[in-house]
Amino acid sequence: MTSDALERLRRILPPSPASAEWAALDLQGVAEAEAALGVQLPPDYLDFLAVYGAGLLDDSLLIAAPATAPGHRYSTSVVEITGTFRRAAAKPYRAEILGDGDMYIHWGVDGGGDFYYLWRVEGESSAEWPVCVYDDELTVLPYGMVEFLARACTGGLPGELQCKFRGNGHEFLHWQDQYRRDVEQYGSGSYIPG
Repeated sequence: MTSDALERLRRILPPSPASAEWAALDLQGVAEAEAALGVQLPPDYLDFLAVYGAGLLDDSLLIAAPATAPGHRYSTSVVEITGTFRRAAAKPYRAEILGDGDMYIHWGVDGGGDFYYLWRVEGESSAEWPVCVYDDELTVLPYGMVEFLARACTGGLPGELQCKFRGNGHEFLHWQDQYRRDVEQYGSGSYIPG
């Protein structure tokens, strides 16, 4: 299923220009992230990283790199945001909905910080982890990250989740391309790659 979902995604969502150059660097953080989190990351996430790397889908969903590898001064990491999410999940009003926050790995954030994109650690293999979306309510979806992204780009998500993703012409920007675009738009300093 992962390869089918990835192929569907590739047909409708071209990788960013920087993806080919920087995806390998994003993958270098996998061992560090897995050691820090004490789990193996889902294979479809690793497949996604190999093609796209970490970055931004439609200016609405930031897909985090596994860990902050050398040269990643401007990326967000799964290790970093999972730690932040777990601390926030321990608050009583969130714990009532989520249960044990340590059961979740945080892989993505929306631009407004309202939606948290997670994996719930369950089953014998990380390939079985469902994608969860938390926005003061928890929605558990019976598929992985790449299937989630493919559905987001084709109008196949349930109700209000689909509203976060515009209709046609989706764009993925690797975090390096996003950084370059921000520097060009806002003129905030000089771009220094890696």
